Amino acid sequence: MLRKSWIAYAVSGAAALAITASAQAETKLTYGSWLPPAHVVVEKGLTPFFERVEKDSNGELTWELFSGGAMGGPKEALQIVLDGMVDSSLVVDVYYKSEIPVAVTMSDLFMMVDDQIAWGAALLETQLLDCPQCEEEFKEMGIKPLAFYSGGDYHLMCTEEVHTLDQVKNKKVRASSRNGALTEHWGGVPVSVTTAEMYEAMQRGQADCTIGAYAFLTSYGLKDLVTSIVETPIGGVFSAFVMQMTEDRWDDLSEEEKQVLLKNLPMLVADINFSYYESGLAAAEEAKAAGIQFYPMGDGMKASFDEFLAGEVDFSIAKATEAGVDNPQEIVDALMENVAKWKAIMAEIGLDREAYAKKLWEEVYSKL
Repeated sequence: MLRKSWIAYAVSGAAALAITASAQAETKLTYGSWLPPAHVVVEKGLTPFFERVEKDSNGELTWELFSGGAMGGPKEALQIVLDGMVDSSLVVDVYYKSEIPVAVTMSDLFMMVDDQIAWGAALLETQLLDCPQCEEEFKEMGIKPLAFYSGGDYHLMCTEEVHTLDQVKNKKVRASSRNGALTEHWGGVPVSVTTAEMYEAMQRGQADCTIGAYAFLTSYGLKDLVTSIVETPIGGVFSAFVMQMTEDRWDDLSEEEKQVLLKNLPMLVADINFSYYESGLAAAEEAKAAGIQFYPMGDGMKASFDEFLAGEVDFSIAKATEAGVDNPQEIVDALMENVAKWKAIMAEIGLDREAYAKKLWEEVYSKL
């Protein structure tokens, strides 16, 4: 069970002893990430965000990053914030299903993601503005939610040609959760191995395919094994919790410091969402150049996929109801309304990162 701890934030001894009237107060914040420094979230999102915050505050508000799991792994990510070990961290809600069931009501719809950038913005807006139960859930924990991001779309990638319903039947597919359920729906056999074990499993024939992001081709070396990819998206993570603080720590900040953070959060979200998309495209282009074949999902396979997706909202609502969430239909409806809204916005602005960040400010952050 997660617990909230009171942590006293003291100024450094040097600052406490400063006697000159010109001395400026400096606020140092800390961030814990279990991802390595070269990961897209850290390199393309967090690091530029920290640099902008320092610049915009004239050096008075700074961040110190502890990456690579120095403060713990994904299962400890929220607890270290509550315990005051760090001021913020990267949290994936799949590890906290019992603690934040309201938030998970939305993330359970990940199989429906067909445009990660639009869905990421919709999730952000719903969490921060249109979900009173989400606000209450985090408030009870003493958490101030600030930003969520969306990862890359997922695809079926196999060691032999697979893009029809007949071809996927009886194939061993590395998949879990709803990806595993989809595999069974297709007549395949889900294989439960971690991403770290994925390459070896496919190399040894323990798995014929995997469902994952294009980035897996380079980050896990799958381009040496994969020969066939279904380019039709098969959902994707769209609700990673990249920035939060305890309510107490947030209240400790001055209004000026809060504004510096809020005004820079839209670009943090934009940088991560677009960098995931762009890194996926780059990995796909490398794969094509290496001779890997890309196919649209075959008609029968697509019809079966659509049939599966038709039950995902009911699945999410049933899970949420079982977890004690009050009226989960209202939460899902708010999310889907925002998905439609952000798909319309994306049709208007196209793949323009700056315009996307501006819209996030106008539609979400300016209203907090």
